[in-house]
Amino acid sequence: MFSGYNLDMRISALFALIVLIGLNACAGGTATLVPSPLPTGTSVLAIVPSPSMAPSNLEASSPTPAVVSTPTEIPSTPEPTITETPLTPTPLSTLPLPTETTAATDIPQPAVDSGAIQFLGPGPFSELVSPFYIYGYAIPGYNHTGTIALYGEDGRVLASQLLQLNTAYNWAYFSWPLSFQVEGAGELGRLTMSTHDEYGRLIAVYSVHLLLLPEGNSIVTPPGDLKERCVIDHPVQGKWLSGGTLLVTGAMRPFNNLPIVVELIGRDGKLIASQLEAISPAADNSYVPFQVNVPYTISTGTWARLSVSQPDDRISGLMYLYSREVFLHP
Repeated sequence: MFSGYNLDMRISALFALIVLIGLNACAGGTATLVPSPLPTGTSVLAIVPSPSMAPSNLEASSPTPAVVSTPTEIPSTPEPTITETPLTPTPLSTLPLPTETTAATDIPQPAVDSGAIQFLGPGPFSELVSPFYIYGYAIPGYNHTGTIALYGEDGRVLASQLLQLNTAYNWAYFSWPLSFQVEGAGELGRLTMSTHDEYGRLIAVYSVHLLLLPEGNSIVTPPGDLKERCVIDHPVQGKWLSGGTLLVTGAMRPFNNLPIVVELIGRDGKLIASQLEAISPAADNSYVPFQVNVPYTISTGTWARLSVSQPDDRISGLMYLYSREVFLHP
């Protein structure tokens, strides 16, 4: 009995020893992993397989990525919402219109008493070589036009141009180049601009003398006084007149000592009456008064253009003309 008890005790001790050796072996093969710290803001991409993924189809299935961030990682900023606004084209009518020259936008409209035709350049006795620019203001004639002509000292036409004078105001701005040819060392010239009414009668004429050179440099003088050179006090525009004699009174800044010419021209272009009046320029270029009685003979009431003009004393032709329309009775 003792022998059996001892045998059982031995077997139990041996079993306990085997179990103890196995536990020590397992404890000796286990290593404790201490993860190295991640830098702040570093994200680690880990591939985490799905729990239901079987080993047989693991290779064929797509892994589910997961982003593991440290607690200090800055959250991503959401993408801004962009709303597309369709472009609306600007109507052409609101766009600024191109200007022909800079001077056209820099120069204001003339004063009320300014001349019907004004040369802002070239001024009197400018020395010019070809080509040169003329620019200024004019009250348009019929069909919004005006005519420019350059005359040589013998009266020949060196250049001419019909200008379109479009404007929403009383005066139209113009700018145009002119070319010419002269012989010898140069010559005196006259630059003239004129406007006509619907019946072909002259409304206004204005001129400046120029020195035309074959070569060299142009020297442009200032325009001087741009006020209208003639003022008619009587008769007034559109006045109905009768009696066979028209009294014309006013004042003028004449260009020269030649007499002024006062004329009445009908709408048919025929000369109704004409009268000369002697006049001389003032030393200070001020206005010189005049008074003229113009006899006329008509059989019925008619519209007539009353004009006051002065010829050029150096080159044949008109230097200046001013006019208005009146109604005449017998």
